[in-house]
Amino acid sequence: MEIWKDIKGQEGRYQISSTGRLRRMPRYVKGKNGLLRRLPMQMLELTYDEVKKIKRKLEEGEHVLKIAEEFDISRKVVSKIKSGRSYAWVEC
Repeated sequence: MEIWKDIKGQEGRYQISSTGRLRRMPRYVKGKNGLLRRLPMQMLELTYDEVKKIKRKLEEGEHVLKIAEEFDISRKVVSKIKSGRSYAWVEC
């Protein structure tokens, strides 16, 4: 059985399971029109360990396309990790 716990510094926003899977908790965010919209709970595509490996490879200067192919994800996801727009709270 998977046990879910809040991630330190991201309490109520993200959780990590005993198997390393990540999920975003449901919450409300302000949209472009100023109205609140609900973001449902979502299982994230990558595990905690995969994100750490990707960040290490980026720090070592490995090309985004090569990393994307290795982890079978889109270049867009790797680029977002590189820029800090996704998984910024995961530390290497």
